[in-house]
Amino acid sequence: MNTVPFSQKSWTKSCAYTPFFIIFIGLIFRNPAQASDSIAPRVFQQSETYYQQGQFFSSARVAFNAIEQLTDTSHKARAYYAVTRGLVAAGMDQSALYFFLRTLTFRNREVTRAVLELTPLFVERVGPDLIKKSLIKLTSPQDYSTKSRSALWVTLAKDRLFRNDYPGAIQAASQVTSESAYYPLALQIRGVSYALSGQKNNALSDFRRCSERSSQRTKDMAFGSLGPKYEGIYKDAAVDLKARCLADQARVLYEMGNFDEADKVYDRIPKASFVWTDTLFEHAWATFARGEYNRTLGKLVSYRSPSLSFVFNSEIEVLNAQTYMSMCYYDDAEREMDIFLKSYGGLAQEIKTWIEKNSANKDGARDNTAQFFSEGRAALYAPLLNMSPKTRFLSRFARSPYFQILSAGQERVAAEKAAIDRIDRESPGFTTGTTEGFPAFLYRILDWRQKSIQEIGGIFIKNSAIDYYQVLIQDFEKIQFMKIDLLGKKKRSVTSDDALITAGIAEKNYLPRRRDHQVLWGFNGEFWNDELGDYVFTLPSLCVTPDSSRTPLHGKSAFEVPGT
Repeated sequence: MNTVPFSQKSWTKSCAYTPFFIIFIGLIFRNPAQASDSIAPRVFQQSETYYQQGQFFSSARVAFNAIEQLTDTSHKARAYYAVTRGLVAAGMDQSALYFFLRTLTFRNREVTRAVLELTPLFVERVGPDLIKKSLIKLTSPQDYSTKSRSALWVTLAKDRLFRNDYPGAIQAASQVTSESAYYPLALQIRGVSYALSGQKNNALSDFRRCSERSSQRTKDMAFGSLGPKYEGIYKDAAVDLKARCLADQARVLYEMGNFDEADKVYDRIPKASFVWTDTLFEHAWATFARGEYNRTLGKLVSYRSPSLSFVFNSEIEVLNAQTYMSMCYYDDAEREMDIFLKSYGGLAQEIKTWIEKNSANKDGARDNTAQFFSEGRAALYAPLLNMSPKTRFLSRFARSPYFQILSAGQERVAAEKAAIDRIDRESPGFTTGTTEGFPAFLYRILDWRQKSIQEIGGIFIKNSAIDYYQVLIQDFEKIQFMKIDLLGKKKRSVTSDDALITAGIAEKNYLPRRRDHQVLWGFNGEFWNDELGDYVFTLPSLCVTPDSSRTPLHGKSAFEVPGT
C-alpha cells in the first residue's frame, strides 16, 4: 500500500539553512596604538552613564572610540561588549553582530558570559548561519546562562539534523529546557530525528507536545526597537509550527497504520495555514492508498477554488489523473493529463532558463545570489491572488519562516542606516557624518550584512528552486508513463472481452464513510469556501468485474454523476 511518506524534505524546506560562514576581513581595526590603558576606567564609566540614561548609541560610540587606544586584551574585550550591548539596546542588532562575534574572540570568560546573554536575540534576528561556527569554536555550554543555553542547543540540534546525525540531534534537542521559547522547536527537531531513525512512538509523543506548546515559541522574545514586524513574524511562525507538528503527527500515524486517527489529526490543521494547502494533498494521497477514490477527488477539487489559486503543486493533476484511471474514467484521466502539460510545459522551461542564467558557469562566474534573493522577496510579498505561474512556484518556499526572517533582516539594514544618520546629526559634540568615525564603520558593517543576507537567502532560493524543479520534471515523466498505460487500457477495453475484467482496479473504490462535518457532494461549481477540503464525490466505478454488466469504460464524464 502506498502511504504518505514521512519526508525529511518537508521539514528541511520550512527550516532549511545553507552551510555558509563569512569572515568579515574588511572590518579589521588598525594595530592598536601603544598607549596607556589609564583611560579605561573613565571610558567605561562614561559608556555606562550614557547606557543608564537611555542614550544607547552614545554609550556604544564612546566605547568604540576608545578601542584603538586600549592595549590590555581584557579592556578591549570589555569595550567590544559595551559596543555590542549599546547597539542592541538601540535596536541595531544587524550592526551589533560584528561586535558580538569579535567579543567572543578574546575568550575572556567574564565578558564572554555577559555577551552570550544576547545569543537568543542573534539566533532569532540573524539566524544560525553566521554565528554557529563561532559559538561552537569559541564557547562551551558552561559559558551560558540557563536561558541563553537553550539557544545554543537548538542551533546545534538543527545543525546535526541537517548532517543526518540523528542521535546527535536528539541529544542536543533534549538539552533545551521546557520553559524556553525554543522548546516547541526543539520538540519538532527531536521528533523529526526520532521519525527518521525509526522511533515512531517517540516521534509521535514529541509532535503532540510540540503542537500543544507551539504558542510558547514567542515567550520572552526580545523584540526591541523596530520590533513590531519581528513580533508579527514570530506569532505567525508559532501558528505555522503548530500546523507543521500536527502534519508531522499525522504522517507518523499513517506510517504506523493508524489511518482513522491520522485523518482526525489532518482535520485539525487550520485551513488558514499555508501548511494546510500541502497537507490537503498528502491527505488525498492517503485516501487514494486506501482505495477511497471519491474522497481523493473531493479533496483535490478544492485546489480549483479561487481561494487556493496561489497554491503551486504539480502533483495535483498527476494524482487526479491516476485516480480517474483507477475508476476507469479514462477520458477524464486524459483531460487531467492535458491540463498538466498545458499548465507546466512552459513553466518548466522558464524555471530551467532562470536557474541556468543566474548560476555559476564553467568560466568561474559566481551565482547571481542577489537576483535569486530579489525574486524570492518579490514572491514573498506578492498578493496571493492573480500570481504568475513562476511567482506561484517561488512562493511555495519563499514564504517559509526562514526566508521571512532573512528578508526582514534586509529591511533592518536599511532602517539602521537611516537611524545612524539621524542619530549622528542629532548628537552634539559627536557628529562626524557617515563617512568617518563610528557611523562610517557601522555603514561598512551593514554593507557586509546586506551582502551576506543576499548570499545566504539567494542560495536558499536557488537550492529550493532546483529541488522543486526536479519534482516537476519527475511529474512530467509520470504523465508520460500514464499516457502510455492509458492507451493500452483503452485498446484492451475495445478489443478483448476478457480484458474488461482487469482493465481497472475493481476491488477498490470503497465507499467513504461520511463524517459529521462532511457531505457527499456532486460538484456544480458553487459554494467553494463552505467545505474546502471536505468534499466527497459520489462516482461509481466504471471498472468491470466478473459479476457486473459490461459498462462502457470510457466516454462518460466524471462530472456527469448518475442519478443527478
